[in-house]
Amino acid sequence: MATIGLNALVLRTDASYRNAGPSRYTRNLVEQIIAASTGLDFTVFVNDQVSELPFTPTRPIQLRRTRASTSRTGIRILWEHFVAPWHIAISRLDLVHSMLNVVPVASPTKHVVTIHDLSFMQVAATHPPLRRWYLTAATWLSVRRASAVLADSIATRDDVIKLLGADPQKVHVLYPGTEPDFHPRSCNEIDAFRHNIGQHRPFILFVGTLEPRKNVDVLVHAFESIIRNRAFDGDLVLAGGRGWGMDAIDSAIAQSPVRDRIQEIGYVNEGDLPFWYNSADLVVYPSSFEGFGFPVLEAMASGTPVITSNRSSLPEVIGKAGLMTQPRDVAQLAAAMTSVLTSPQRREAMRRQGLVQANRFDWSIAAKKCLDIYQHVLEPR
Repeated sequence: MATIGLNALVLRTDASYRNAGPSRYTRNLVEQIIAASTGLDFTVFVNDQVSELPFTPTRPIQLRRTRASTSRTGIRILWEHFVAPWHIAISRLDLVHSMLNVVPVASPTKHVVTIHDLSFMQVAATHPPLRRWYLTAATWLSVRRASAVLADSIATRDDVIKLLGADPQKVHVLYPGTEPDFHPRSCNEIDAFRHNIGQHRPFILFVGTLEPRKNVDVLVHAFESIIRNRAFDGDLVLAGGRGWGMDAIDSAIAQSPVRDRIQEIGYVNEGDLPFWYNSADLVVYPSSFEGFGFPVLEAMASGTPVITSNRSSLPEVIGKAGLMTQPRDVAQLAAAMTSVLTSPQRREAMRRQGLVQANRFDWSIAAKKCLDIYQHVLEPR
């Protein structure tokens, strides 16, 4: 029986911006892989802040919690390259799946690696220089070291092949799925939630880490425009942890003539997030670059209309269910928002189409495809 190591060091369970896309991808894929597998044993590596998995495994596994402070990015990087190979060797792992771009430089087994995006190359100015340099070098080496590479979207697969020179035969698209908590809620549930949070006005919602490539400053200016033109009489709610490079966002909010209508609510816990989506009149996600774009999928699964940008993977996620704009075009975004907010018929059509589109993304399908890739890599050559 083969033993698979799952590098889940990026998994977080705390209420912070780090418990975002890559962490949730890791949690859901690990859970579904374990549930769907037969004939495989698993060793799951987690960081020092994770005392137990945020789900109950359907079968026995080995959980290895690092003694080093691998919840800190710098320590995690060192552990992955210099300590992980020792653990892999003594555990006699037949294959290791690393969930965040990087395979150890030297390791005595076969590897699969997930690459979520190449934003550090495609929109380099939105990353600090040291992070950009490390990720470019480490990811380039990893696609050569790995027996198989998993990409979150066709856009990311194409980037990996074009920018990193990866062998197309070993780069596979593995779409993430929709979490079951994201679904339409009843009017009574929504009313009760809005009452509890004291949100009595209509609102537009942004969900995501606040950082430069998300173009939150553009959203703020577009929001000003629709308020000025009386296309909407409500609030703008920004939900997500504060990342790096906040100057443009902070300045846009501070100088906005409608800043009293802009709410920064910070990181939203997982229990409340589906209700925020359900309560919103519209979700807007004008990111310049995404490997996938979970907020778009979550909003559609919740039955809320979505506007996003027409870049990278986002057209794959939204399909024909929502509207797309240029990520830095304030006027175009404001016009799209106006067209949705002033038309109940369009909102209802987008709601129905979004639910259909969201159903195309399924974690159980992702897990089965991932297990097939494991088996292919493990086959004797």
